[in-house]
Amino acid sequence: MATNTEMMCVPSQTSEYIIQAYKYGAFEKIPEFIAFRNRLNASLHFAQVRTERMLLDLLLEANISTSLEESIKSMSLSPEEDDILWKDLHDNRDLTVLFNWDPKDRDISEEHRKLSLEEETIWLQIRSLTLRLVSGLPTLSHTVHPKNSEKTSENGVSSKIDTIRSLLQQLEVAVDSGKQFLEQKIQYPVLGPPPTRMAGFFSNGSCQCQSSLFYLVSDIYELDTNGLEDSTEIQERIGNCFKSLLEQLTDLFNKCKGDLMEVRDGILKTHPNILENLVFFVETMSITLWVSSYCDSVLRPFKSSLQKKKKKKKETSVVMPPVFTSFLDYVTELQTLTSNVIDHIKGLEIILTALKLEELSIDDTLLSQEEKKFTKTVQGKVQSSYQHSIQEIGELLKKRLDTIKKLKI
Repeated sequence: MATNTEMMCVPSQTSEYIIQAYKYGAFEKIPEFIAFRNRLNASLHFAQVRTERMLLDLLLEANISTSLEESIKSMSLSPEEDDILWKDLHDNRDLTVLFNWDPKDRDISEEHRKLSLEEETIWLQIRSLTLRLVSGLPTLSHTVHPKNSEKTSENGVSSKIDTIRSLLQQLEVAVDSGKQFLEQKIQYPVLGPPPTRMAGFFSNGSCQCQSSLFYLVSDIYELDTNGLEDSTEIQERIGNCFKSLLEQLTDLFNKCKGDLMEVRDGILKTHPNILENLVFFVETMSITLWVSSYCDSVLRPFKSSLQKKKKKKKETSVVMPPVFTSFLDYVTELQTLTSNVIDHIKGLEIILTALKLEELSIDDTLLSQEEKKFTKTVQGKVQSSYQHSIQEIGELLKKRLDTIKKLKI
């Protein structure tokens, strides 16, 4: 865990402290504020919180209240720029804060500290690269060059698609590192550092699905650059990718099924992995829609151009390239899948609402009546928290469903 001060501050706020120190003549405090700012800039925890916050803001706002491009601009995100100081990252967590008795027997080993830092760093790399890949999507729109003349640079700078492909290669390396790390099957002490969400991200298929989406971006860009003529191989590759994505998303949804909470024989059981899978599903679905919107922006002008040619030649019918049929089928299936998930979430809401915690039995004879009452209160708060989370997920998916309905070219 990071210190409270670190969690409450951002590096830009330390400038205000320095100014105030100058204003009131507290010059001896200035080096402290500068050191604190440097510590924040190189904080692993701060980088994680900022990255997750930006991803969350995109999930809640992009293509809902504002366009993806506007959301990215407001965050000053750029796929080319990586402002995380990877070589200087410091682990500012206080992993001993819970050890307030018998510290010798309950201390965390140095090995566990290093392993936790390694896991946190790999997870940050994956999340940061995902954020940068998403931020690169709006830069690809309307950058078509004549056939067989794809630019490798723009004013001496690598082209946007080269940046995306480079980031995708880096993501592959980070994912491989994550898989190798998880193969160690490390078990941290009960009161030790909590593991990241990386294991769930890999096991439920979210990682593979998100990677496939960014590979699709590369293929669509290639189609955009080369045109529809003589692109049978590219179109077939894109069509297969659409089918594979639907299979992966369906598999991810299947891992979201099950009760979040249940009462068996008077004992409350929770299944937090189900909620985590739902969260990853919504995130992956959001990225799916951003990528699909890019596909739509590329295919729509092609279709419009074909229809204009049809009118000029006064032909009654024109054979549409297979990529259009593949995309329409893909969008239709995507809409059906999202509707099914929304129905599933409604069912979860009903079950949670109907759950009667009064039926719980706390038979532990070591607990006093006051402690049993407190335990039930905590369980009630857990139930309310699950309900609130499910409602938020359901509302967000409904908005995403509205976006899907607009994708039919």
